[in-house]
Amino acid sequence: MGSLDRPREADGKQVIAPEATRLLERLASLLHAHELTAENKADRLQVSAGRDSRAVEVACLRRPDDGDRWWFSWGGGIWLCEADNPTEAMVQIKGALRRVGS
Repeated sequence: MGSLDRPREADGKQVIAPEATRLLERLASLLHAHELTAENKADRLQVSAGRDSRAVEVACLRRPDDGDRWWFSWGGGIWLCEADNPTEAMVQIKGALRRVGS
């Protein structure tokens, strides 16, 4: 299984681990406190600065080359930071949102 592959049910649907869901919910709460929109889209968060702004996607995956620890990653599969540090993720997300603009 590749580093970004996720478990699948028999019907081919992706399964998100309860721990990943918990970590994404924790990150979403922090983002909401900073007045960002964080919508749960199946196995990832879609984060924006508001209704008319562009968004970034953040997933929570196990990183095989780091002992299978949980990491946040950009939707495209680029590692963001360890999931036990949501403050760092929030800072990077806010910076990315400034770069993509509205």
